[in-house]
Amino acid sequence: MTKIVFLTFLFSSLLILLTFLNYKIEVIDSKIKDTEIINQKLEKELAFFKSEWEFISSPENISFLSNKYLNHKPTELIEFEDFVNLFLNQGRVNE
Repeated sequence: MTKIVFLTFLFSSLLILLTFLNYKIEVIDSKIKDTEIINQKLEKELAFFKSEWEFISSPENISFLSNKYLNHKPTELIEFEDFVNLFLNQGRVNE
């Protein structure tokens, strides 16, 4: 009789422990699923931002924006003798 009571108690304890373990596993599984959903959203946002950055940093767009906002003029290179003459004559170039 005591063996049956002991085995019943042991079996009941194991079932209770398995129930708690199953609950913990379900909680962790729901956290993993939530994290995967957030990860998928972040991957979509990253892909969107990468495409936006590729458009913004494209050579055509940079050229357009620099022409529109920087007001720069193309430069021409001068030869070394002209530079020396310019430097020695303090701005007067002999031609």
